[in-house]
This record gives sequence, structure tokens and C-alpha cells, in this order.
Amino acid sequence: MCGIVGQVCFNKQRVALPQLNLLHHRGPDGSGEWTNKNGSIYLGHTRLAILEPTPAGKQPMVNASKRYTITFNGEIYNHLQLRSLLPGINWRGNSDTETLVELMAAKGLAGLGTLKGMFAFALHDSEDDSVLLVRDRMGIKPLWYRCQDTSIQFSSEIRVLLEAEKTQLTDAALSEYISFGRLPESGEIVAGVQPVSPGSWIKIKGGEGTCAHDRIAKGTWWPEAADFKPKLKNRQEWVAEVNKLVSTAVEEHLISDVGVGAFLSGGIDSSIVTLIAGKLLGRRLQTFTIGFPQKTFDERSIARVVAKKAGSEHTELEIQPEACLTWVKEAVVSLDLPSVDAINTYIVSKAVRDCGLKVALSGLGGDELFGGYPSFRSVPWLRLLDVAPSISRQLIRALPRSIKQKLGGIPDFSTPNLTSARRRFTSVSSLKQMGLTSGVPIIPPPPFHLDTMGKISWAEIYGYMVPMLLRDSDQMSMAVGLEIRVPFLDHCLVEAVLGCPQKYKAGPGIKPLLVEAFRSELPQEVYNRPKQGFALPMDEWLRGPLSDFLNEGITAAADSLSLSEPLQLLESFHKGHLHWARVWNWSVLGHWLGRKSNAAGPL
Repeated sequence: MCGIVGQVCFNKQRVALPQLNLLHHRGPDGSGEWTNKNGSIYLGHTRLAILEPTPAGKQPMVNASKRYTITFNGEIYNHLQLRSLLPGINWRGNSDTETLVELMAAKGLAGLGTLKGMFAFALHDSEDDSVLLVRDRMGIKPLWYRCQDTSIQFSSEIRVLLEAEKTQLTDAALSEYISFGRLPESGEIVAGVQPVSPGSWIKIKGGEGTCAHDRIAKGTWWPEAADFKPKLKNRQEWVAEVNKLVSTAVEEHLISDVGVGAFLSGGIDSSIVTLIAGKLLGRRLQTFTIGFPQKTFDERSIARVVAKKAGSEHTELEIQPEACLTWVKEAVVSLDLPSVDAINTYIVSKAVRDCGLKVALSGLGGDELFGGYPSFRSVPWLRLLDVAPSISRQLIRALPRSIKQKLGGIPDFSTPNLTSARRRFTSVSSLKQMGLTSGVPIIPPPPFHLDTMGKISWAEIYGYMVPMLLRDSDQMSMAVGLEIRVPFLDHCLVEAVLGCPQKYKAGPGIKPLLVEAFRSELPQEVYNRPKQGFALPMDEWLRGPLSDFLNEGITAAADSLSLSEPLQLLESFHKGHLHWARVWNWSVLGHWLGRKSNAAGPL
């Protein structure tokens, strides 16, 4: 796992090189730089050594023919198997980077479909001086690019593209942040800066003439409709298939030349990952559960049962308030992009990394695929607002006030919009009063038919998981030099479960198909209880020891954006009328805007 950066200059113009040191936290084990012969193309890399930690894994890496050079962030879990597709290569080491650059040299874009893993990379072709940018199917690894008149820059983190510049979010990005507590995954975040979309590639043409925008060709390499067709005939076949696919994915995600651990919350998803990994590694698997003195936020007792059954080397980390409060502030300062929900990941990652681990497995993705969110129960009922417009007014009047506010002003009552609207912090009407746009996220349409449950999964993946959960997992774990792996996002598993008819996935209880697939292995304590995510006692902290920090961020947001809304919400919060996340959202944004506008430097 690493940080990558690069630059392509045009028309014999030269601009200052991106600052590689801004990505040191992503790769504390080493760094490398490369330029082409005329200096128009630059590639940089910072390394967190997981596979082939010897110099044979150093990047940027040139392939055997000397034609291609790559800078790569991620892990290719099937890279050793892929080497059988590349006979005649005199391999210099065992790194997945070498496999990837040789695969791309031999197969080009056609080779992408053979990859299993998480990745973002830039590949230079010396024959035409082009640079190819590629991002993995699910967008697990980030990749941003910025077009200027005479150059295009790209990086794992947006901070490199904004260094020493005053940052102004676009209206669309700001509206979506205020609405959902995270920035969008499509379109420009600030002028000229946008992400390479998940499952997409961008080719930057070399040579002279024309402007930067005219040099870009784009394409999508995933998803393909044929991969999502249901292939099984009954529930028992699906139960067996899910067990096989999840087990295979976890096993493949264990490839490493360093120790591997797992986040163990005591929930269904992390417990399944731990039990499968424990079968394969036993005591070589290190599991970690975070605990708090407040029993409301403590799941150590259930995690202990799972760890014992998995046979892992289990560590319970009780986070004392003093350390945790310090880490909350560190997390906000470390954010590459503001997010209301990133702090949990930072604290877990920090605690695990401080134990000496570099790799940790996560259960992220299980809720989106198997129906673990309230949206899977409520959205089918809310769909009546669309399918029965004649009675929609009566239905809306019967809804709770909080839901009515979330739904007000959305373009229509389609499944994607209803699913996204449930996660709103700020209504469309409130945004318009602030002079902003509606903040409705752009969710790409699936290129294949999905039933209602599949559509909700798709909306949760692209409206929540990709722009928030995956982004937070990457930026907060890499801030402390930890690699998080997500077996539930193995593309074979994703394709199968999204294509699975809802009659096999739906049912009583939480995530019934997944639980049934592992019922013989899961302790009953794991699934015979209400769903409870890992949570911090933020309300208590924001009213106490973090009060000044909260106020500073709120004030900065109000001043930076010339808005009174943050201050009004803060007053309402202190009166006990508002959930803490509503004000924390603005405070994080204020701290981020204040830091960026003061000529951002290394964090």
C-alpha cells in the first residue's frame, strides 16, 4: 500500500513538480521518483512495504522491455496466478507491482479484467509518451487528477494537487458535503480537480499541441452486464455459493509478507472474516477489539467469544478518554478531505498500528451487499410515494417529521433518491435558503437489471460506501501507515450477490442470507442481537472536553462561507435540540477550510 503522484507537461512547458513528501504518511518505508528523457513526465511513489519488502519491490518500476514504467498503489491478490499468463518473463522478484506492469505490457486494457484486488496506478508508455490512469472496480483506492492549461497532475490524495493554494469547493461539492457529511465521488471538488471514477481509466496523450483537456480519453472497464446474471436456482445453492465466495475472498486477502490482523467489532461481518482467517492462520492472525470505559459503546465480550473460536491472538484495546480526545483532533488535522464519519476509523487504525501491525482486514461491504441497513426495510415502503402518486400526499403526512424533511425537494421518489435521502443531514429547502444547490448525489445507473433490494444495494454502494466509508478507510488508515483490506468487496462476491434475486437475500433478522451461509460457525451471540456499529461517545465529548474544538470549527465554517447556519445549529445543539453529528459536520468542514486556506503544507 502506497502513495502515488505524477505529472504530465505539454508544449515544452515546465511547472513545479508535485511535492512527494506530502504523501510520506502513506508510505513511510521508502520513496522513489522517475522522469522521462525530456522531463515532461514525472512519476513519484511512497511505499508501505507489504509484498516483496526488498529493493525488488521498489517503485516507480520499469518493465523488462524498458517500455513501460508504473507507479502503483494497492494489492493484487491473485498476482502469482497471473504470472502463468505471462510466459517467458525473467522475474526479478515476487512483487505484485512487477506482475502488474508486465501484465499491462502484454495485455493492455484487456488485462484489467483478470485482476483481483484494490488498486490505483499510473502507467507510462515510452512509445507514445502517454500515461494511463486506472482505478479499481469498487473505488477502494483513490486517484485524483487536475487539469491545468499546460499540465495534468494526479495523486492518491487531493492535498498534493492543492498544496499552497487557497481552496474553494465548488457549489455542487459544498452542497453535497453539507447534505451528507462527505464530498461527492463524481465531478469537480474544487476547480479542475476530480476523481478517476471507480472501474474507469483515463489515458493522457503525450506529444505537443492542443490543451490538456483535449489530450484526455476516458473509458469504463467495469461493470459488465453479463457478470451480474443470476446463475443459481434455489436458496440452498445461494447459501453454499455465498459461503464459498466469502471464504475464498478472505483467503486471498491474507497474502502478505508481513503480519496480518483483523478488526473484530463483534458484529456479523467482522466475525465472519475473523473466523475464516482464523481457520487459515490460527495464532498468526492478530485480532483487535476497541473498548471504552462507557459500557454503552463496548462490544468486547462478544468479540472475545469470536476470537476464542477463531484461535487468534486477541488484543483488547481500552481507549482512555485522554488519548482518544487527542486522536480525535489528530484525525481532523490528518483528513485529506473533510468527513463527518472518519474519526472512528482513525482511532481503530491508530490503536492497531501502534501495536506494530501494517495490514488489517475489515468487514466493510457486508451491510451494502446483504441488506444490513434500515434502508432495505424502509425504502420499499417509501416507494409507494412513487408508484401510488394519487395517495402520496396522505402518505407523506403520515411520515415522521424527520423523514418528511429528508424527502422534501428531492427530484423524484426513485429507489436511488429515496435511499440517499435517508442519510441527509440538511434538507433541500435549507440548502436553497443558504443559496446552494440541492446536493442530490449522482449515482451511476447500473448497466443491468436489478430488483428493488439490488437497487438499494447499488445506491448504498455509490451514494454512501464509495464516497464516505471507503474514502474514510483509506485516508484515516493511511494517515498512520496501516493498510485496510476489504474481502467483502471482492468483485466475484459483489457480482454474485448483486445478481442474486432478493427472494433469496431477504427474510427475518439481520442479513439472513449471509448469516445462514455461516450459521454453523457463528456464535449465536453475534447475530441474535440488534445491529450495533462501532461508535464513540461523541455527544458527551462535544459537550465537554471537545467543546472548544467544536466551537473553533463552527466559527471557521461560518466565517469562511459567510453563513449563519453553522452558528444557529451550534446554539440548538447546546440547548439539547440537535444530534451531535449535525454540528460536528460543520466543525470538521471549518477546520479543513481553515487549514487549506492558510497555504496547506505537510500534515
